[in-house]
Amino acid sequence: MIVSRSLVTMAAAALAALVLALPAAAGAQDTDPVPPPTAVGQTGAFKVQWAKMKKANRPVARKLRRSGAVERVVTAVNELVAIPRDIPIVFTDESDVGPAYIPDQKGQKLNLILFPGWFLRLEQDALRQELRGVKAITVSQAVAYANQFIIAHEIGHALVNQLKLPITGKEEDAVDGFAAYLLTSDKRFGPLAPISAAALFDAIKTDDGKLGNSDFADEHSLPQQRVYQFLCWVYGSDRQKFQSIIGRDGLPRARARRCAGEYKQLRSSWDQLLASHMRD
Repeated sequence: MIVSRSLVTMAAAALAALVLALPAAAGAQDTDPVPPPTAVGQTGAFKVQWAKMKKANRPVARKLRRSGAVERVVTAVNELVAIPRDIPIVFTDESDVGPAYIPDQKGQKLNLILFPGWFLRLEQDALRQELRGVKAITVSQAVAYANQFIIAHEIGHALVNQLKLPITGKEEDAVDGFAAYLLTSDKRFGPLAPISAAALFDAIKTDDGKLGNSDFADEHSLPQQRVYQFLCWVYGSDRQKFQSIIGRDGLPRARARRCAGEYKQLRSSWDQLLASHMRD
C-alpha cells in the first residue's frame, strides 16, 4: 500500500507529544496479580500465560512481561465484565497463528487468544524504525502500549463471541472501538495505547504498490483508516488536552469536528452492549 511519509511522521510525532503531556507511562511499571473474578454466576476470567518462545523472540517477550502492561489490561477487563468461562491469553512460539482470538471450532474446545513471539519481534523492529529520532518514548514503552491495544482488541472479539453481543458492520472495526473505549475511559491507561497502535499499524503496512482487491476485501479497514480513527477517538475523548494531534500532518480539522460526537457514541454504545454483563 502506498502511504505518504507525512502519515508516518504524524503518528510518531503525535505519540511523542502525548508522552510529554501525560503522566508516567503505564506500560513501564510493575503490576499486581490479576484478582480472581467475584461476579455471581459468571466465574470465568481472562488469564495471561507466557509459554515457550524461540531464542530470538525472548528478549522482547521478557521486556513486555516485566512491564506488566498486558496484565493490567486483563485486570481491567476482569474487573469490568463477567464472562462464562476462562479464556487463556497465550504468548507462545508453539503456534504461528495470531494475534487472534480462536473460538471453539469444529467440535474442538479451543477458545483462547494466541499471540506469537515472532509478532512481538516484528513490532519491536517496526517501532524502532517508526520512532527513530523520537526521544520522549522508548521502543520498549511503545511496544508495551501497542500491545495493550492489541490485547484489548482481541478481548473484544472474545466478548462478542462469548456474550453473544450484537454487532452491525465490521466486527474488526467494532472491537477496535472496544479497545479505545476500554483504554481511554479507564484512568489507569489513557490515550498512549491507541496512539502507539496507530504508529505500529502505520509502520508494518506493506508498501507493495497500488491497492488491490484483497486490500478492499479484507475484514479490517485499511491501515490508514485505522490510524486516523484511533486519532479521532483519542482527540474526541478530550479535545482540549489533545489539540496537538490536529492540523498539518495530523488529524484533519474537518474530521476533528466530528470526533467528540463519535467518541460519545462509542462510549454510549459499549456501555449499553455490556450493561447486562457488568460486574457489581
